[in-house]
Amino acid sequence: MKRILFTAFAIFISASLLLAQKQEIRDIDITLHLSDKGSVTFDEFWDINTGPKITEWYLVRENLGDIIIPNLTVLDGETGDKLEDIGEWDVNKTLEEKAGKSGIVHKDNGVELCWGIAPRGDRKFYAIYSMIKAMKSLNDYDMLHLQVVSPGLSYPPQHVKITVRSKDFQLDTTNTRAWGFGFEGTTTFTDSTVVFESSKPFRTDDSAIILLRFNKGMFQPLSVQERDFQEALDIALEGSKFADDPKEENPFAGAMAGLMIVLLLFFAFVRPIIKIFKGSRTKVSNRDKKKLLGVALDKVDWYRDIPMDGDLQMADYVLRRLGERGSANNLPLAEILRMIYKGNLAVTSELNGPVNISFAQRDGLSEVSKDFYNMLKEASGSDSILQDKEFSQWASSHESRVYQWSETSRTDGLAKFRAKRYLRNEKFSTEGQAEARKLMGLRKFLNDFTFLNQRESIEANLWKEYMVYAALFGIADKVAKQLKDIDPKFFEKTFNYDYRTFSSVLSSSQSISRALGNAIVSATRPVYYSSGGSSSSSSYSGRSRSGGGGYTSRSGGRGYSGGGRGGGGR
Repeated sequence: MKRILFTAFAIFISASLLLAQKQEIRDIDITLHLSDKGSVTFDEFWDINTGPKITEWYLVRENLGDIIIPNLTVLDGETGDKLEDIGEWDVNKTLEEKAGKSGIVHKDNGVELCWGIAPRGDRKFYAIYSMIKAMKSLNDYDMLHLQVVSPGLSYPPQHVKITVRSKDFQLDTTNTRAWGFGFEGTTTFTDSTVVFESSKPFRTDDSAIILLRFNKGMFQPLSVQERDFQEALDIALEGSKFADDPKEENPFAGAMAGLMIVLLLFFAFVRPIIKIFKGSRTKVSNRDKKKLLGVALDKVDWYRDIPMDGDLQMADYVLRRLGERGSANNLPLAEILRMIYKGNLAVTSELNGPVNISFAQRDGLSEVSKDFYNMLKEASGSDSILQDKEFSQWASSHESRVYQWSETSRTDGLAKFRAKRYLRNEKFSTEGQAEARKLMGLRKFLNDFTFLNQRESIEANLWKEYMVYAALFGIADKVAKQLKDIDPKFFEKTFNYDYRTFSSVLSSSQSISRALGNAIVSATRPVYYSSGGSSSSSSYSGRSRSGGGGYTSRSGGRGYSGGGRGGGGR
């Protein structure tokens, strides 16, 4: 009798403890594996407590468009046993009938991925499935924009981590940009992967939306959309507020810290900002330059051809490494001159008036140059004529876009230089040293070309490229004047403009370069703000909005695929 009573009491206590338990999602750890054709395999780990009432677990995958989810595999996280795939799922079956099974509910607007949770209590599951055509091929980039964790789950997750990886490529900021929306957390590039991770428990309406941009050539997505990436990004960024964005300042709360802020800004940030404004010029010793070049800089010989296959990003990278980039970012100026010579841009000028830039086509431009072309065209407004100061006004309100282009250009140059095997262990290889010497030899030649006896023997097309590189070196004004003084007719025949018009083109282009530099400075400025009466500070790197990593935004992210509302236990 005592044994029976003891057993009954134990059963009562166990049942009471189970009933006292509540449903809980302790951890969601998801890895997305990218395939070469743009499909994505989801490997999801769920650490949950089922609570006392539910009979199944389910994931909502709606708004799929042309995405296909062909199957679902679920494993018991404790034993590794595979649950039986029964195909079409019936949500009305009992706990016992669903036990050890998984399936899919097909709906008009998507699917629900379901599995049984018996026995109830603390459980761990792995859910594995694929989204065919998840990645989209756009005009200029490839894109993955998915809601990976839905809002309105039966219980808000305490922690979420999403890792994106590719078996074929190392994902880093040279080929990938990433944004996270819907939750408070971070986006980081680490160990050739992109990682989104929450820093606080989710709220009921929080979700996890990821947006990734990939350089063309990495994947061959089967799903094609006729639009540029910037269009998708603009939609996703609407209403976003990243954690390292400037906050609205409380004047009263910040007043007491004013003097401290001024002093901190002066000692910690003024000189770095000036450095950025001057084109991130780096002090490199003559000894280090000699190591990079293989010879002393003043021993470099003239070079009369165009180095590195005419790639301006690689050339700009070498100038950065050598600390020879000059006192300003001259890359935009060089890009504009090349676009004019190639017919991508056209220049018109009224007598004694400013020049205007109009737009022809983007044929023959690299991806980085296309981005710059697009920025110029957007700044030109509805008439597609870029007039004086229009780009300056546009850049001041599109700082993140400008910063993004600058970062993409920098990393593109580094990636190409490395791909050519010019860089090994962050040092110039023998081949890299030779290419760097050619670049500096070209600069030496353009500085000294007046010593030549037969300047006119150099063909006009090569002189056009010379002027592009003179712009990159910051000596375009000097070279143009010297060439004009030597032979005005040759100058006009070569560049299709008289010297006055050409000088106006240079002046307008230099204004665009300065505006771009100012926008980069503004995008990378340190920001101090107060909240709730207590002083706090944040160094705004611009990386979140440019996709280079940083904090996520709880708002924004519109335009995603594959998500819905709800899920969890039922």
